[in-house]
Amino acid sequence: MAIIEVNQQKITFDQNSYLNIKSFIPKLQKEFPIEDYALDFFRVNGHSVDINSEDPLLIRPINDQDHIQISFHQNRVNIKNIIVDLGLLIDRILSKIEKCASDFKDDDQIINDVNLSQIIEGVDTFINTVKHILADHATKHEHYENLPIKELQIHLLSVLKAINSVFQKDDLIMLTDLLEFELKDNLTQWKILILPTLKSKTNTIA
Repeated sequence: MAIIEVNQQKITFDQNSYLNIKSFIPKLQKEFPIEDYALDFFRVNGHSVDINSEDPLLIRPINDQDHIQISFHQNRVNIKNIIVDLGLLIDRILSKIEKCASDFKDDDQIINDVNLSQIIEGVDTFINTVKHILADHATKHEHYENLPIKELQIHLLSVLKAINSVFQKDDLIMLTDLLEFELKDNLTQWKILILPTLKSKTNTIA
């Protein structure tokens, strides 16, 4: 049975459903749309193939001995846009922190719950998005070795844990301190130190 690997992962493939290798390409382009992904290589039995050509390897029938290797990476322009969006997300979270700290003084439990939940949701989105970017790009590049990325990640998670703990205890004074100083400082460091570097080095990432 023919073997197909996409980004080093074997995928289920019914070779009898396709006339030839070229007829399989539309399925790949559906799963990895060209506006979001770029093709690194397409190899058939170790030979590199241009999928837009009339290479005989593309138009012959697929046989049981074929080993097809394909690699995609996420489009760099989109990654840059995501990094810009992360900066805007930080701005929104920082603005919400200011409002949240002010509203705490009114001691309105419902408003406090809503404000804090919006902050936590925003930070969760930030954490997950950064994790995705770093897994695919930053940790593979020497430019990031001297940045305090790991330290900021660990600190951010510990701040979230502390926020949840003091909120459960209804300690609004400590909660305000955590938001206005610890969380605000952490996110500000991401914005002024980490994100600009991620954005500037994206073009050099392979």
